[in-house]
Amino acid sequence: MFDEDVIRHYQEHLEHRRQIRPTDEYRDTTADEWTEFEEHFDRRKVGLGSCGRPYGIPCQHEHACIRCPLLHVNPRMLAGLSELEADLLHETQRRAQRPAVHLGIPARRRPQESD
Repeated sequence: MFDEDVIRHYQEHLEHRRQIRPTDEYRDTTADEWTEFEEHFDRRKVGLGSCGRPYGIPCQHEHACIRCPLLHVNPRMLAGLSELEADLLHETQRRAQRPAVHLGIPARRRPQESD
């Protein structure tokens, strides 16, 4: 379910920290703590790939992943990203070609210059 290298690396990191610190500062990870750690990686999965935010850090961009510098785009999603870009460019061009719509808001009068 989770990348085994990530789990193994995390466990090795914990073991190394435990060796260099006093033993009374560390305890075994509880089931709840481990579940929270694993769920973090589930929450990182997004439509275009995965989020690179560190463990325990909430997302600041709420549904704006495409603009986030922490987005790791899955190479298989590059075609979809190109399609999204083309759609956005097409929509921008379409909006630019639409005629201006008068909303009934009066224009501000400018003082006339005297001759």
